[in-house]
Amino acid sequence: MYGVIAYLNSESEQKINQLRDGLVKEGIVGHGMRPHVTLATHPEVDIESFKVSFQNYFNEIAAIPLFFPSLAIFLNSGTLYAAPTKNSELTDFHLRYHDHFKSEINQQSLYIPSHWVPHCTLVMDLSHEDVVKAFDYSARNLEPFHATIDSVALIQLTYEADICTDVKDILTVELKKS
Repeated sequence: MYGVIAYLNSESEQKINQLRDGLVKEGIVGHGMRPHVTLATHPEVDIESFKVSFQNYFNEIAAIPLFFPSLAIFLNSGTLYAAPTKNSELTDFHLRYHDHFKSEINQQSLYIPSHWVPHCTLVMDLSHEDVVKAFDYSARNLEPFHATIDSVALIQLTYEADICTDVKDILTVELKKS
């Protein structure tokens, strides 16, 4: 399976990584990838031709401004995330990608426009008790912040028994400075 993820600017990544370090110091240990917002998943693609299409598509896209004013959890998942405001730039960015690559998108995915909850995972795979602790810690230690989606990556995910065991960056495209 392949994913398309939007990376945040370095200052925002540092802010999230500092929060994650604080969670670990509090004994709250979960998993989390490099800070990002997921745009789509693709079951299988002809990777070489898809990379060319992906690069060409994102070469002319400008960076997207975001504002993260809230925290939330996905129910029964052990996942805590920072939620950006779903502004017109972000919504359009997402919709245009799905329209352009609709023939290769996993239509059962939680990332299709009608199901998408834009988010940046802070920590996942937590017990219920640790989700509560992580939420409390994060609410006390993370202020609302502005961020920018400044690059987009195509990643490959490997699963064994419905558990992701490996993530590889295939291609990252820098967005144009806005």
